[in-house]
Amino acid sequence: MSNHAKSLIHVSNLCKSYGDSKILSDVSFDIESGDLVSVIGPSGCGKSTLLRCMNCLEVLDEGEIAIGNVCLRAAIHEKDEDTFWRLAHDLRQNVGMVFQEFNLFPHKTLLDNITLAQIVVKKEKPAKAKALALVLLEKVGLGRLAHRFPWSLSGGQKQRAAIARALAMKPKVMLYDEPTSSLDPEMVEEVLQVMRDLDQEGMTQIIVTHEMRFAKDASDYIIYMEKGEIIEISDEDEIFINPQDDRTRRFLKRYM
Repeated sequence: MSNHAKSLIHVSNLCKSYGDSKILSDVSFDIESGDLVSVIGPSGCGKSTLLRCMNCLEVLDEGEIAIGNVCLRAAIHEKDEDTFWRLAHDLRQNVGMVFQEFNLFPHKTLLDNITLAQIVVKKEKPAKAKALALVLLEKVGLGRLAHRFPWSLSGGQKQRAAIARALAMKPKVMLYDEPTSSLDPEMVEEVLQVMRDLDQEGMTQIIVTHEMRFAKDASDYIIYMEKGEIIEISDEDEIFINPQDDRTRRFLKRYM
């Protein structure tokens, strides 16, 4: 991982609770531009909540998150909610998010799904938005399906379209929350390959995943979480060869 001075993403002492349940506890890490980072760990350990905090879908209880030149601190929310949400809006412009479910508009074509946010949110001219959408659909292998509706596509195709839609907003960072968990096994690889291609192009990506082979082969770093804490951060596949913590070893035994 990078030091804070060089990092594109800086997360420091992040805490999040729901009622009496602490979901994230003192989570800290830094990621350089162009890194692909896989976040692994048992279900319910806080992985998805971490991504939701990074995309400002949750309010931080403690700590800070910085992406690019935007820094969001929990302390700001306590003092000035208007400033907090303005910064949250600015930070969200740096982030593309892909969820387990595809969340495509079923009554709109893939082309329309990808152009809509560009026009509404970024005030892009329709012709320019359409041109970018077509380029991105080609990038994810769906160029010939631009005028198809989501209901007529496979799960893998829908998820690739969701990635294209997120890329259309020109984010600095892509976040993926279990993007292959709802797919049939034969469709998983086509989605993972899009992430590998984006990594080759230099896109910074954080992926919450149970696809251990992908995590081992494709990641620059792997973060292992358990009970809301980061237990171990490993360079490349070292965590699979020589995990440093007994909790990591126990988790990985089921995949080895």
